[in-house]
Amino acid sequence: MDASRPMPPALRECRYTRRAGCIRWSMEYLDAYLIEEKKKGLALPPFFRRPRRFADNDGEVEISFVLLPSRWLKRPGRLKQRIARLQRRFPPRGLVWYEDRLRDALEPALSREQTRMGEQALPESFWMARFYREQPFRENLIVLLPGSSEDGPERLLLRQERWMREFLGEDYGRLNGLLLVSDAIPESAGSLSLTDGHSYYRHIYQDTGLPVIGAGRLPEYFRKKAPGRTICVDAGARREAPVCCLPGETIYLDMTSDAEKERLLYAKRRDVCYRSLRMYLDTFVRKRYNTNRCKSEGRGRRQLPSGGFMMKEQERE
Repeated sequence: MDASRPMPPALRECRYTRRAGCIRWSMEYLDAYLIEEKKKGLALPPFFRRPRRFADNDGEVEISFVLLPSRWLKRPGRLKQRIARLQRRFPPRGLVWYEDRLRDALEPALSREQTRMGEQALPESFWMARFYREQPFRENLIVLLPGSSEDGPERLLLRQERWMREFLGEDYGRLNGLLLVSDAIPESAGSLSLTDGHSYYRHIYQDTGLPVIGAGRLPEYFRKKAPGRTICVDAGARREAPVCCLPGETIYLDMTSDAEKERLLYAKRRDVCYRSLRMYLDTFVRKRYNTNRCKSEGRGRRQLPSGGFMMKEQERE
């Protein structure tokens, strides 16, 4: 997963419209780079194969699949230049995803780019919101907000409010608790209400009576809360996972896909269910790719009266 092409803020504000208490998203785009394995009976030798590209959409997301020859992995030094040429020819329109073998080869370059981008390395709010919406419902929501070393406390709180509006939208009606952990709030301040001075949080309170609480850190007493009722969304790229303070059986959604957070939670909190956005995108892309591949293979077969298929001679081989 690569978030090196963030959408300008002016465009991000117009990515959705509210209708009847829900959010209707406009079309999102994702470029998926995969290695195409050699097929049996393929006439062309390996050095004649070229990248292939095709698109698929499910009404909400359009995916451009870019299939690269497996021989490209043999020369990792040239891999980045070859992919860069492809991206100049077909500029990405949204998020860029790489399969594991490609990402392992490109990891140093991707890490340098994400370090340069800082907190903007987070993917678009659309993908984080979709990831969250597909989880089992939990009545208590904890959000570790994205931070920035360049903004003062007041400006950072306003930016985080806009981020929450994009991420959560109108999907707060069944919540019984909403706690936001922000770098803009001193840890010594404890828990405080964010309703005053923030129109979105005030709208949530007026609509449901749910107060939005802010804190500089997750309080330790949260560990004693009833298990199985909390979901924690971690969008803090520079924040450590609050291992000791999470309620039991929490669903932990790591939007930063940080391997160290996964290792730490697995080692110290086996009761916490860790899920990363990278895992979600891997499953999403693979599922769409396999569906398209099955359709493509099905078009090359002749259906028999029994309901089976007559295979091509090339497939029998």
